[in-house]
Amino acid sequence: MTIKALIFDFDGVLTDTEPIHMNAWLSALESLGISFTEEDYKNFYIGLNDRDFLDEVGRRNSIHFDDAQKTDLIEIKAATCMESLKLEIPLIPGVKEFIEKSSKKYMLAICSGALRSEIEFILKKSGLFNYFSVVISSESVKKGKPDPEGYIRALEEVQKISPSVILADEVAAIEDSPKGIEAARKAGLKCIGVTNSYPRAELNSANLVVDSLAELDFADFDLI
Repeated sequence: MTIKALIFDFDGVLTDTEPIHMNAWLSALESLGISFTEEDYKNFYIGLNDRDFLDEVGRRNSIHFDDAQKTDLIEIKAATCMESLKLEIPLIPGVKEFIEKSSKKYMLAICSGALRSEIEFILKKSGLFNYFSVVISSESVKKGKPDPEGYIRALEEVQKISPSVILADEVAAIEDSPKGIEAARKAGLKCIGVTNSYPRAELNSANLVVDSLAELDFADFDLI
């Protein structure tokens, strides 16, 4: 089956922002006496949007955050993230070249649990904003990954603007986490796992696993 569109996760696939998010959450939660290790963050929280992150942190610390508390904490965390991003845009090496090259052959979209403001800020600052036809952010959905809602929405938007018919199995998601891969596969998409955040063994439910986007050849897409 020929691949016609690529849908990228954002944090951990295009940008090395997971450390920024982790440190911002640690800062936001410090006054509540909540902390976690880097290993905890990797094992339990990567791939979750902000609200699902707070639900999981609360569950693990026997704390319930109501909607108002979640909103306040997300705003604090987002502000800390933006301060870091104003200093540096941590694009993963090879990403810009891959996006520029693949945009000549495929429709490109983003499906992320990050806030739209963060996604757009990074894309604009890095000169990549105009390459993406669709951006699905945390505000676009009710349920985050591993629920497939985000990828279903992204696929629907791609299908609306495509000049030709695009089927679900003609779209490849590019993900760095087991939760993201699960969401993409549930939406009926092909999936490529990138070992930026997890080892190969934990991404084996993807159709193809690579160590970096620079490894990918367009011929690979039509073999998955």
